[in-house]
Amino acid sequence: MLYNNTMPKRRKWFSLLAAGAVAFLLPGCGRQAKSGPTEIVYWTGWSGFELELQHKMVDEFNRTHPNIHVRILSVFNATGDNQKVHIAMAGGDTPDVCSAVWTNELAGYAMRGALSPLDDFLKASGRRPDEFVPGAWDMLQYHGHTWGLVGTLTANFIVYNKDSFEQKGLRPPTNLAEWEAVNTALTERTPGGSYKAYGMRPSSLMDWAYVFGGHWYEPKTGKVTATDPGNVRALKFLQDFAKKNDIRRMEVFESTFGSNQTPSGPFFTGKQSMQATGPWIEQFIERYAPKNFRYGWFPYPAPPDGRPLCTTLNSSCFVIPAASKHKKEAWTFLNWFLSPKQNEQFCLGIDNGSPLKAVAASPALQKDPLLKYSALIAGGKNAFGPPQMPIWPTYLAEIQRAEDKATHSGGDPYTLLLAVQKKVEKALRDAQREAVY
Repeated sequence: MLYNNTMPKRRKWFSLLAAGAVAFLLPGCGRQAKSGPTEIVYWTGWSGFELELQHKMVDEFNRTHPNIHVRILSVFNATGDNQKVHIAMAGGDTPDVCSAVWTNELAGYAMRGALSPLDDFLKASGRRPDEFVPGAWDMLQYHGHTWGLVGTLTANFIVYNKDSFEQKGLRPPTNLAEWEAVNTALTERTPGGSYKAYGMRPSSLMDWAYVFGGHWYEPKTGKVTATDPGNVRALKFLQDFAKKNDIRRMEVFESTFGSNQTPSGPFFTGKQSMQATGPWIEQFIERYAPKNFRYGWFPYPAPPDGRPLCTTLNSSCFVIPAASKHKKEAWTFLNWFLSPKQNEQFCLGIDNGSPLKAVAASPALQKDPLLKYSALIAGGKNAFGPPQMPIWPTYLAEIQRAEDKATHSGGDPYTLLLAVQKKVEKALRDAQREAVY
């Protein structure tokens, strides 16, 4: 979210409202009831069964907190682009509490003064950083303040079809070389070269760079590190794979895939034997996979000089907007929702891991093998959340463009990433000129 730098800091951010945003504002934000409990408005980005569970929890809160009434509204967007939230934050007509902000957006909102820092609330409520998994806590920090909290925390790893592996006498790989051999063994093509089935196609340079030992940003120095050697090696790996395996034929094959939120998902139909995912896949397997579907999991395979048990973290984030008219009551609700008891209820209900150490280690979550595994690597030293830089979404887009160029058009990986670095450095300087924090 990088805006043109031709207006004063404050006016530029809030002027977005003048460009037609007024018609988009949702009713009832921040209203004070004339009598009875104080009403706070809560926007959530969840939908479906996850939203149903939140409604039940909000009802419980309202029953047990007679002086506060939470009104929940879903602003779910299937694309993940929370445009309503962007406009509300820009115009200052926000809910009192919101969980429709991604952690990779957090620093951008904080920099522009759109959020309330939570430090005083956390201290007054006795909440401590060591309650949280380190990777979860780190991604909530920006310029010495805590700007939000996450209710869930999931690691990324690879699930595999046990039957497909056993039919070919394969075992889960433990390193990158073994993964490449397994992936080749699982690939089936027609005499003309078209794909019939494969293991998986590695993608997402951002994730693989961490596996290869790279990193993208140094928060202490503010240095953009797109050309880190690990990042370059990861891009070379993706480029070599694309060339060797004919990425365009792969993409034609992938155009036949259904969604894994349906029975026609490639992982369920045998077209794909491995998939990068997280513990939420369990919900889809229970709903859509064939009866007696057998699956297992393993971490991203690392090269010899890479990071074992490496994962990236992300989550939607609970925040209290700066424009909230009832910050104290909003914190009361947020603190309750993220207390160990309620957090365990929510995480179990949607098959997600917890950012709270005590909940992640609780018998209820540990008895689920997939959540137990997710907690293991999410709590490890090689778990990385979004670096808290205010233009991380812009940076991510540039990383993806470099990956697309490398895998489809060729080009030297270092040169491509050097171009990313220069562009992001300029964008960061521009963004910092309008910073409130």
